[in-house]
Amino acid sequence: MFLCCNCFSKSETAFDVCPSCGYKQGDAPKELYHLYPGTQLYNRYIIGEVLGFGGFGITYKAWDTKLEIIVAVKEYYPSGIVSREPRETSVNIYNKARKEEYLHGKERFLDEAKNMAKFSSEPDIINVLEYFEENNTAYIVMEFLDGITLSKFIRDNGGSTDVDTAIQVSEIICNALIKIHSEGIVHRDISPDNIFLCLNGDVKLIDFGAARFSQDENRKMTIILKPGFAPPEQYEKVNKQGPWTDIYALGATLYYILTGVKPQESTNRKICDDLPYPHEIKADIPENLSNTVMKAMAIDLHLRFDNVKDLLEALKQNKKVLPVAVEKKRKKRKRTAGIGVAALVLVGGIFAGTYMWNREKEAETLPDCELTLWYCKSGDQQLDDAELAAYTDIVEDFNASFPNVKVNIEGFDENEYSEKLKNSSGQPNLYEYTDETADAKTLSLKSIYNSDTAKQCSLLKDAPKCFDKKYDQLPLGFAAPVVFINTTLSEYEKSSISGIEDMQDAVSGSSKIVTDSEKFSDIFGDMSAHYDVNGAEQFFSENAAVYAAYTTEYLSVREKLPARYKMLFCNTDTVLCQYTNIWKACDLDKDENKASLRLLEFMLNNNAQDELHVKNISQTLPINDAVLDVYVSVYDDFTGFFDNKSNYVFVKE
Repeated sequence: MFLCCNCFSKSETAFDVCPSCGYKQGDAPKELYHLYPGTQLYNRYIIGEVLGFGGFGITYKAWDTKLEIIVAVKEYYPSGIVSREPRETSVNIYNKARKEEYLHGKERFLDEAKNMAKFSSEPDIINVLEYFEENNTAYIVMEFLDGITLSKFIRDNGGSTDVDTAIQVSEIICNALIKIHSEGIVHRDISPDNIFLCLNGDVKLIDFGAARFSQDENRKMTIILKPGFAPPEQYEKVNKQGPWTDIYALGATLYYILTGVKPQESTNRKICDDLPYPHEIKADIPENLSNTVMKAMAIDLHLRFDNVKDLLEALKQNKKVLPVAVEKKRKKRKRTAGIGVAALVLVGGIFAGTYMWNREKEAETLPDCELTLWYCKSGDQQLDDAELAAYTDIVEDFNASFPNVKVNIEGFDENEYSEKLKNSSGQPNLYEYTDETADAKTLSLKSIYNSDTAKQCSLLKDAPKCFDKKYDQLPLGFAAPVVFINTTLSEYEKSSISGIEDMQDAVSGSSKIVTDSEKFSDIFGDMSAHYDVNGAEQFFSENAAVYAAYTTEYLSVREKLPARYKMLFCNTDTVLCQYTNIWKACDLDKDENKASLRLLEFMLNNNAQDELHVKNISQTLPINDAVLDVYVSVYDDFTGFFDNKSNYVFVKE
């Protein structure tokens, strides 16, 4: 019997090329830093083909010479910290400054093995056979699973699954979670990627790399998450995570496999929760199951199931589940009853506050009128939909105070927008400013700059100077210069960039520096040699290790290079920023003018800025200080960027 040392298929006759996988003895692996097929580990395991690899490890198919079975071997290999010469086995820590980080990561890797090994006898959790250190790194030996992940199964089967299959898979994962929670362990990474469907019908929970003991909930924890499946508490650096964290993630997984729709980011839901119930998307989903999913996914962890056993009972339809909003009202009524006596004491104060609020509202009453608001579309359908949703929500909030002011919102493609603004007839009351201006007299916005609302936006201080003190333009956002590093191409360690010299330190080999903005020469010195109108494309295609750009590129980088980028702020005496999302108002009618100024001022307040920049994920940063703090907490890549706002100076585009 002859065995292929790559796929371990057996043959009765000798062969030079494996008839099953096509491997020729001595062929190099796909990546030269991977272990070559035939390499032996621990005097027992023969390494074969690579099953998968990522930023922190490589998983190989392997042959256990003692048990004579196929196994999976996971190797700790954090890219960007270590390297390995072709045909060598030992890894080298070539970035000595990150040695401590490497050792800490290896310790976490072995913790994963220890966590998984506790459940080796469980049929619904992947079985760990052994773990050991060798070749200056560590390995986990696991049972070899033949099948596909739940995420691939969904992709291959029309984007969703039937109700019975979804419940069956979820019940098995519930049983697995009950076992790991009983040991005080929280998985923290439940998602379709980490649920494995075996060809023999078994369903296995895999990948404990993010798992932590729930008793550690008071200490600072690493943020490990999958967007769409992670609850809001998992985005916080100092947080309280526990079984409820896995309950949310399993609920989100069930939502996805039932509907085929990935849930909104929990951080967005925290601001405005308008996620539709599953049965509203697909009518064949039972309402009680739909309520079960949404209760598991409740933003308020106190509204989720108390434990996984309760969730399992609901999935088995042994328990009726109310909609989250109804549950919330019930809890609220109970709390209200408990504080009824205290509330009576406050009645006088409430009446006084309501009276004063009504007096202020009377003073701000606007005349009956109708306004037209124009904005320029970006050309990206997703961004355009988000922008329209933001303006619609802002106007609805505005109408809550001023229902007698009707606001018509219209968006136009860029070419059409410019032509309409040049046309003197039918001018809008409010419009987003581009390079083209309307042929009409514009209103002075000085009263807005002097308002209490504007005082909540400290970064507005440079706006009058940037706009030649005409006070006819109002920015609702801004963009800051940043430098993006591709961490697979660069080992740059600093958290900031001071000049072109730092960028040159961050590149090596064939990688390069690019920028598609001529403004960066004003910030870092002459960058003309690195200017490329297709700079973003060069960076995303990984032809460049360093990309000097504005924060308007942040979401694109985050999406296209997940876990493979680092964003650095400019450590210069002044950080030259640009105002964005700039608005003007036309001087058309006295009543309309008054309402236009009030609406523009309203667009600077906390709620409106939330709608525009956080909830609907705009490409620009909030100009409002409080909302900017929220933005930074949601996207922690910005941590520390705005600690010293006095360095942020604004220039004309």
